[in-house]
Amino acid sequence: MNISELFHSIQGEGHLTGKPMFFIRTQGCSVKCPIREVCDQPESLGFKGGTRYTPAELAALALAAVGPRGWVSITGGEPLEQSDFDELVIACRQADLFINVQTSGLKRVNAPWDWCTVSPKAPVAQLQLLFAQELKVVFTGQSLAVLTDYYQQFSASNYYLQPCWRDGGCNTQETLDKVYELNRLGMQWEFSAQWHKYLGVR
Repeated sequence: MNISELFHSIQGEGHLTGKPMFFIRTQGCSVKCPIREVCDQPESLGFKGGTRYTPAELAALALAAVGPRGWVSITGGEPLEQSDFDELVIACRQADLFINVQTSGLKRVNAPWDWCTVSPKAPVAQLQLLFAQELKVVFTGQSLAVLTDYYQQFSASNYYLQPCWRDGGCNTQETLDKVYELNRLGMQWEFSAQWHKYLGVR
């Protein structure tokens, strides 16, 4: 597999915030999303570059970092564009690790996960994956209609709206205002910050 980076840190977003994880960031993403120009991981977008690892090597590195029953986050880029994605999930499961998959939802996940995070970069009608433990939308000014479609047509236990970082800052207040508006309309959205950025950790 082509890997952009590997690191051990805490999860800074969504329901699993604060949980120690070993992050496997895959190299390559073909999703033409509305935040591509301000993607916080631009180095992982191209399909050239990165370092080659086998799924077994990645699982061993994760196990050494977090120990048995620890968590590994497979993210990107877009991890489902890696041909060995299923083999990586199997190798991590055989290593007795919990698996968090983070994806755009434009491809289905066939391998078994423990926690799936869908961060959509397209309207809900274009998604191939329509259920996960959490839906995490980076707020760039999406309309009420778009956010309502996500809430009504995507099945999740948790719905998060997350600020978009640009030029060292983020639209925190606008995101909070939209969360309040959605809740007043009966949609149980929550605010999700990228706490690792506030804490200054990877």
